[in-house]
Amino acid sequence: MSIKCFAILSFFFFGRSQAFLATPLNTSDPDVINILCPEQASGETRDHEWITREGIRRSIRKFFIANPPPDSPPDFFLPEDATLSEIYHGYYGETMSPTRFIKAVNSIAAANVKTDSAPQTRYDPAIQGDGEHIIGLQESLTLRYTQIMTSILVEEAYSAARALLGTSLHSLQKFYSHSTWIEQGNAGILEDLGIPGGLIPAVANPTEAVCTPCPSSQGECTDNVILGTGLSSGYYNYVDSIGDGFLIPKPPTGGKCSHGGRLDDSTAVPEIGGVNKDTAYPCFSPHHYLHDQAAELAIQATEYYLENILNAVGDVKYRRLFDLYMGSALSICIDTTGSMQDDIDAVKAQVAEIVNNVETELYILVPYNSPVVGPLTKTDDPQVFLDAVNALYATNSDELFCAALQLALSATPDYGSIFCFTDDRAQDAAELMESVTALAQLQHNSVTVILSDILQKENEPKEGYGEKSPRLPVDPIDQYRYITEATGGLLISTDKFDVADIVGIMGGGVATSTVTIVNLIDISGPRDNEVLIDDSVVDFEIRLEGILTNAILEDVTGYTYDLMDASGLNALPDVEVISHTDSFKAIKWTTPNFGVWRLQTLTPNNYTISVIATSSFDFLGDFAILDPSPPHPHYRQVEGRPLMNTIYYLELTLIGHLESEVVLANKIEFINKEGIQLRQIDYLGEVKDQIYIRTDPLPETPFFIRLSGKVSSGRSFNRLLPVQVIPVQTKVEVWATSQDLSAKPGESSVALFYVTNYGLESNFDITGTDDMKFLTYLSDTTIYLGTNGSYPIYANFTVPLGTTHGTVSTIIITAKSQKQSQSVNSAVAHFIVLPEEQDLVKPLCVLTNTPDCTDFSYNGVCNLQEWLAEADLKDDKSGLYSVYARPEGTAIDIVGFTPGTTATVFVDYRSTCCSLVADIIGVDGQGNVGLCHIDMGILGGLIIDFDVDSVGDTWALLHWNITPSIYEVSYYLLEVNDGSNLQQIPCQDSYCQALVAYLDACAHQNFNLTPVFDYLGTPVEGFAAYTYTITGEDGVPEAPYNGTEIDATETSVTIAWEAAVCSSEFEVCYYEVGEDPSTGVCGRTSQTNFVITGLSKCKAYFTDVVAISPSGQESVNLQFYSVTLCPGPNLNEMLRQWISS
Repeated sequence: MSIKCFAILSFFFFGRSQAFLATPLNTSDPDVINILCPEQASGETRDHEWITREGIRRSIRKFFIANPPPDSPPDFFLPEDATLSEIYHGYYGETMSPTRFIKAVNSIAAANVKTDSAPQTRYDPAIQGDGEHIIGLQESLTLRYTQIMTSILVEEAYSAARALLGTSLHSLQKFYSHSTWIEQGNAGILEDLGIPGGLIPAVANPTEAVCTPCPSSQGECTDNVILGTGLSSGYYNYVDSIGDGFLIPKPPTGGKCSHGGRLDDSTAVPEIGGVNKDTAYPCFSPHHYLHDQAAELAIQATEYYLENILNAVGDVKYRRLFDLYMGSALSICIDTTGSMQDDIDAVKAQVAEIVNNVETELYILVPYNSPVVGPLTKTDDPQVFLDAVNALYATNSDELFCAALQLALSATPDYGSIFCFTDDRAQDAAELMESVTALAQLQHNSVTVILSDILQKENEPKEGYGEKSPRLPVDPIDQYRYITEATGGLLISTDKFDVADIVGIMGGGVATSTVTIVNLIDISGPRDNEVLIDDSVVDFEIRLEGILTNAILEDVTGYTYDLMDASGLNALPDVEVISHTDSFKAIKWTTPNFGVWRLQTLTPNNYTISVIATSSFDFLGDFAILDPSPPHPHYRQVEGRPLMNTIYYLELTLIGHLESEVVLANKIEFINKEGIQLRQIDYLGEVKDQIYIRTDPLPETPFFIRLSGKVSSGRSFNRLLPVQVIPVQTKVEVWATSQDLSAKPGESSVALFYVTNYGLESNFDITGTDDMKFLTYLSDTTIYLGTNGSYPIYANFTVPLGTTHGTVSTIIITAKSQKQSQSVNSAVAHFIVLPEEQDLVKPLCVLTNTPDCTDFSYNGVCNLQEWLAEADLKDDKSGLYSVYARPEGTAIDIVGFTPGTTATVFVDYRSTCCSLVADIIGVDGQGNVGLCHIDMGILGGLIIDFDVDSVGDTWALLHWNITPSIYEVSYYLLEVNDGSNLQQIPCQDSYCQALVAYLDACAHQNFNLTPVFDYLGTPVEGFAAYTYTITGEDGVPEAPYNGTEIDATETSVTIAWEAAVCSSEFEVCYYEVGEDPSTGVCGRTSQTNFVITGLSKCKAYFTDVVAISPSGQESVNLQFYSVTLCPGPNLNEMLRQWISS
């Protein structure tokens, strides 16, 4: 067995990274230390991953604040330093999982990083901005801008849009570290960069001298850029056989700048030295002292570019770009062959229940038979979806399951669940099953297949429809089991099913994102499994697939649940029976105790166990390879499946670890589907957002990744990635550029893919598929590869005339060995239809009047007057696609608009004088944005900076400012908490303070402050401001005291205590004497007494009671020592004496 050592598995924890390269790097790595000289660093270094996430973080925070959630407090606010997951939780709530959102952000960052990895982009000066190729950079960006916008506006193809966006952000960010923009004295960003029709400042001509020599060809260099010269960027030359066709040689005549650093061979060519600001390391970045400024401008440029996208696509599609759906998508594929009529009727009867009871923003339906797959229904209108479902009917044909699933995958957001109903084998599995499985895994879509009567009907003719067509010699159950196991879905095989039995599963898959705690597949015999319920778990659900003899769940108190007894479970208040059939059971515990639960199962049959939970804590994992070569050393993510027997870095992203108080994440395991450990990787470093961990060689069999650790209570957690990792011996890579993967209607294009074989020599079958059928043929459908051999595959595409620009087709190229089942892999790319003529001109917007709020632009009276803005919008080329205003205002009247119009559109926009800033926006058919910006200043008499100066046990000192107004403040009305405490506060100054006394100690205090103005002798109230604090809390609360044991029985103990100051609630944890305290069972109460149940008789226990303050700080513990009663006279006292002695 050979081991390959060129790869890395990387785990991401969101947070700070190490370099303004593509990714953070471990500066102690011998392949890195000689490039970056960390001992000379002038500060912290930022990389493209960090800059991208930071720009998105700032953008989404602003977006959320501008569009607060329904029923939010008056001054909804998200802290400026809140992490991505904290922003998400602050907006959607602590129990909602941000996994899909974080994955969307990750995919944009990964596409950014790939720009420094892929052969077709890493050398290209039109992408990297090197060699004074700034005009080429602008042209490349503007072409891609159109692709990004149309893929969103026309197709809502967000996966393709994120990939393109990552590439564009890479180029935008590189501009500030590679060009002389900063050295020429510019303190802000170049707003026109990357925007169609944007103007780029004068660029240095080929003979213009822009640099003077540095003291040395290596190391720090200052003042080597000639001020006042044209905009320039450094030349970057190095030896690379592939890069030779892209890299621009540095002119030997002098006067030009080099990129600089140890990897740049051009630094010795006059003028010596360099100008790059990529890092804080002088040996890599001669202008390292400008790195912070370059990184900040790159973040601001990212924000600005995202703001342009927001204006172009609108609020709803902007949310979807970042997978900020309320709930997931309801995505259904259904077999409409003749024998499915009963099942279709069952789906019709039940799907309305899901639609009516589950909140979701997207509905997807794909019916299929043969030769027809579709039509695809993708809508945010539930009635349109229900109408499509109710129109289904059965016909006689074969089942094209994989083609239908491919179409559903093209429309389903990442991390969504797809439910497929069928009663027969997939006729196209041999050709497409590998491809659609790869796509589902890439998008983290779980595929659940519901089979009915499949075994009984396997060789029966379809009544009334003639004989069944010949079948493939493959077990149909195994066909579907392969994809459900690989994607973390379910395989429910039963007699003619009642959809009501699985409606809860479908609704749960739509309603929220869950985390996986246990996933055991195709096991048999008796099993005794630990189920770790940590403090971040809100509820959990056990799913049992298969026919079991016994299934018993024991909670942390010793109480047992018979999972085979549906009526008994239904009678329990904290248990919800979602589904309970002979072959499938799903049961939820809504308020579980934290600690170790045990699940014991028994059956001679094969069965599957999965435990999922609602939790604020999850993780993502990807494999990556360390690439120390020019132009920029980095970790690059693996495309497709990873290679077996290969050492990788694991890129781990911890999601919500701060909110969930994760204190230790110390073990990563690769486990097979039966739960057997194949590899263990220990991690001893700190818990942070992003970590790269070196792995052992990957196993040769499929596995899952499990992360273990502890939360602050000391309890252990498990999290498992539900998508199966399938190591292989073949690699398929996309070598095509976005230009290769695009064409105008009526035109053709050729894209390059590369196949490499790391297994035994073999012939390989090459297949290609795309959902829009643009792929016309492959250069080869069978190739021979020896060990370590590679071969290019050229995919030829033709776009039919009349195809709408912005149409996106998902392409899957698969290579499969004819000898070895493990030599199979796929590459996924997106093909985009270009407009017949690129439109570089934004729509024209002209205000035809002057909005006026004279005497009414003041708090308290602004709602008494409206203002009117009249605007004319026009686009002569691609026509107007949408016209709207932000904010919505009180009314908008749009005349003459139909999508695509090139005529003038007339807009009358009205708003009250309480809103003095607005944009009237026109977007053309290629995403160019034109707007009329109205700004009448700041609202007068508005309270700003309302906050708490200081706070005591029973008082708080408040302060605020107020903007100037022509109307005098009579007084302020201060409402404290529920409104029972109202105070009038006189203050006519621009800065005011107020002391609020007689507050409850150690309690949340909410303050609403309303200014009351004198308007023509009448008091009028203005907009209120809001703030809050907690009184009397200085450090941790005092411990409970005077603990007393009130009662003890054979199975319970009752204790009581007195509360000290600042105790909001109490955590009670108990454990048997001699056991590890971290194994204790914990509960919370606001009372000063607690009944501990489920104890064993004749046992001694410690109980720790901790006071918790309103802000969540914990006191030291008050400990109780208790002994449960023993059967028989005087045994309890004897036991106490014996234990004491």
